[in-house]
Amino acid sequence: MSFPDDHHRIAGAGARRVLVAGATGRFGGITGLLLARGHAVRAATRYPDRPAAARLAALGADLVRADFEDPASLAAAARGMDAVFASGTAHKAGPDGEQRHGQNLADALVAAGAPHLVFVSGAGADARTGLPLFDAKWAIERRISELRLPATVIAPVYLMENLLNPWNLAALRAGVLPSPVPPTLPLQQVATQDILALAVLAIERPDVLAGERIEVASDAPTAEAAAAVLSGLLGREFIARHPGADVPAGLAALFSWLEHHPSPVDTGALHGRFPAIGWHRFGDWARQQRASLAGASGAASVPASSPSRRAGQ
Repeated sequence: MSFPDDHHRIAGAGARRVLVAGATGRFGGITGLLLARGHAVRAATRYPDRPAAARLAALGADLVRADFEDPASLAAAARGMDAVFASGTAHKAGPDGEQRHGQNLADALVAAGAPHLVFVSGAGADARTGLPLFDAKWAIERRISELRLPATVIAPVYLMENLLNPWNLAALRAGVLPSPVPPTLPLQQVATQDILALAVLAIERPDVLAGERIEVASDAPTAEAAAAVLSGLLGREFIARHPGADVPAGLAALFSWLEHHPSPVDTGALHGRFPAIGWHRFGDWARQQRASLAGASGAASVPASSPSRRAGQ
């Protein structure tokens, strides 16, 4: 199945009413994608009066106040919708909060008439792992299943955008590309843009994708190869380094899990099934994120083009 042309607008009966829960969060970019394709978007946020929400309203979204801690507000926001897009909240709420929020959402959607849920979970979260971050996602997926909600679960591997997380910025400024696994070990990663493209497809084609759980990965570079890409792109040398034990306990546990349980996504089959998603290799993603990477690393200048386009990147 191909992802529809980005410039094609869905007309008439094909246009869907979509609630984007947590619309100002890290996956909030789906709002603009859906609006550009002609769908009606209700953007749910705790703070509809803030600038981030105002920007969504300017695009054409209908703003509504809803809070993952308040199931009644979620049910009210989802009522009358054809589909709901949501993701975990671990970055803001931690594993316990994420589990509570996800289960609140599932319960609220039952009360709202069970619209099709497209939920971003995590690769490896389809079974208990003993890792709180993944077990919270597993509990949410189980609640969705127990309630028999029509749902598509998109389960991404490690996000490429994690490189720009706040705890990595000091290393980047020092010319170090921090890696959650040893630098010579390939690590499956996915670009947020690819997750959102697949989510749009799931929203538009529930007849095909409802009931599926799809683990997604875009590329699998080593940190050494990624550092070489950044060096060529930003005009300064980066070395790849694993932080060892010098990270908080929660991150250390995650990094250990990633090292010893490498993601098993069959990218050939995945990309073959969805060939027009536009899957990003790490180098493609880095070139698109050139300005953000330059700012995060303190690069004095950014070359107009990159001479580095190594195999696998």
